[in-house]
Amino acid sequence: MSRVHPIVLVALLAANLPATAEEAARYRRADGSSVNAAVLDAGGSGCAPLAIISHGLGGSSNGNRPLAEALRSAGYRVVLPSHAESGPHLLMAAMRSPNRLAGVAAAAGDPTAHRARQADLDAILAVEERRCPVPHKVLGGHSIGARETLVEAGARNAAGIAGRDRFDAYIAVSAQGEGTDFFPSGAMSSIRKPVIIITGTEDRSVDGGFETRISTFTSLPPGKKRLAIIDGANHAELGGRDRGSVGETVGALAAEFARQVRPGPWGTAQPRRGVQLREK
Repeated sequence: MSRVHPIVLVALLAANLPATAEEAARYRRADGSSVNAAVLDAGGSGCAPLAIISHGLGGSSNGNRPLAEALRSAGYRVVLPSHAESGPHLLMAAMRSPNRLAGVAAAAGDPTAHRARQADLDAILAVEERRCPVPHKVLGGHSIGARETLVEAGARNAAGIAGRDRFDAYIAVSAQGEGTDFFPSGAMSSIRKPVIIITGTEDRSVDGGFETRISTFTSLPPGKKRLAIIDGANHAELGGRDRGSVGETVGALAAEFARQVRPGPWGTAQPRRGVQLREK
């Protein structure tokens, strides 16, 4: 059997993750399409802060569960959308390419898929902000979901999407680096809101090793920006698949970050065994 590249493998696995207890929701986009989602509600009285967490290529609302559960435990209402235009069908089409890796890379940067994700985001926000006066909003995602997160925060991109920066903080797990086919050099330089970039030393990308992802942090302007590198963590694990301890660490890092930016005071992250941290 031929060896499957790690980025291809995590995309294949993402469509088949087990679901946990949740309520189902459906949001209506401006073009009439529906956005199906899982909602994990923190419960309690009043209007909870909101977190929207986006899956990677070929995935669904079943992805990113350790991250979602950590944010729910931190008091957030968490919405996990299934992005239909970048779900399993797009991945399967990419896998039929003569060059699988090139096909997956092209699918992950597909402008149509990214514009559809932006429309999904618009639909969810419209409903959730009518539902109650949301006091604080966080956007996060893994892999292509991390691209979506940084685009909304203001990163320049090959899809030509101008992010509207409607969130108070951003969580980008396994984001593609700058100087690539999607994010040009200096793409992050205009992002002003708090951002945490999370990766791992085995988090390979279509462009190379995990080091290719760190440029997203390097280019960010100073001010409530954090980079976390989890020793030994690979792409699938960072997305909540396989080794549970990695998903739990991602969730703990994200929850700590969310608490610090809601609304303050900002401080350095708690030291964690096996995690390299940088701040600026």
